[in-house]
Amino acid sequence: MKVVCAWCAREIGKAKNSGLPDTEISHGICEQCADNLSFQKGVPIQSYLDSMMLPVMMVGVYADQYLIVKIANKAACTLLGKEPRDMVQHLLGNVFECSHARLPEGCGRTIHCSGCTIRRAVMKTYTSGETQSRVPATLKRFNAVQASSSSSISLYVTTTMGEDMVALRIDWLGTEPPSAAPD
Repeated sequence: MKVVCAWCAREIGKAKNSGLPDTEISHGICEQCADNLSFQKGVPIQSYLDSMMLPVMMVGVYADQYLIVKIANKAACTLLGKEPRDMVQHLLGNVFECSHARLPEGCGRTIHCSGCTIRRAVMKTYTSGETQSRVPATLKRFNAVQASSSSSISLYVTTTMGEDMVALRIDWLGTEPPSAAPD
C-alpha cells in the first residue's frame, strides 16, 4: 500500500506490513507540508496558502446550503483563470462557472445542487470532519463566449476541515477524464 501526502499528493512511502498492493493508497502528511503547517503559526492564512503550489480555496458554509469561497491561493486563481476579487466572497458554483449556478435559483438552491460531487465532498467534510481525498467530479460549465452552450470539465478534489472552513484542493482539472487517478 502506497502512502501519499494528502496535501501535495507526493508519495511518502509504503505502509509497513499492510499486505495490500501498491494500487491501494493511504494518506498522511509529508515533511515539507508538515513544515508548512508549522510555518503557518503566526502567519496570515493568505500568505500560508500562497506558499503552496497546489490550488487551494478555503470555503465557508452558510445556512447549510451556501458554499462561499473565503480565501483562494494564487495557484487556484491561476488554474481557474480568475483574479482573487472574482473568487473571494463568491458562491463556489459561480467560481467554477457551473452552468446550474446560472439558473434562477442560483448556486446551492437548484435541483442539481444536491447531486453536485464537489458540494457533497465539502459538506461531508464540514459536517463530519472527515477528509475527502481525490474525489472524482464532472462539472458542466457555462461557456461565456457562446452563451448558448456549455462544456464539461473533469476534476479531482480533496477536502479537509480547517478551524471553521473547509480547505478545497483541486488535484486535477481537465476536459477529458483521466484514465486513472493522478499520482
